Amino acid sequence: MFFNKYFSLLKVKDISKICSKSYGLELLILIYNQTKSNSDIGIEEIYDKLMYNKSQRPAFKNFINELEHKGIVSRQISTTKKSKVLLRFSADLMNEINQILEINS
Repeated sequence: MFFNKYFSLLKVKDISKICSKSYGLELLILIYNQTKSNSDIGIEEIYDKLMYNKSQRPAFKNFINELEHKGIVSRQISTTKKSKVLLRFSADLMNEINQILEINS
C-alpha cells in the first residue's frame, strides 16, 4: 500500500524533483506537514530536522533555491520572526498530494 502511494507521488513531476535527492522523501514530508499545519518552521530548522543522507548546508540551500525557481516551493516570511523564512508548497501541489494520498483537506 505504502509503495503504491509513493510511486503514485513520484509520477508528479514536482514531487519526483524533490525526491531526486537522498533526503528528498524526508524533505517532502517535512514541507508537506509544515504547509498543511501552517507551522512556523524555517529553512534552517528544516535542514536541522533532516536525519538521513543530509547534504552540506550550502548544497541544501542551492537545492531549495532550485525548487523555488521551478515554482515547487515558495518562501514566506514568518509572522513571529521577520528574519525567519518559511517554505510552503503551492495550493495546487498540496491538492495533488492530498488526492493521491486520499486525504480530505
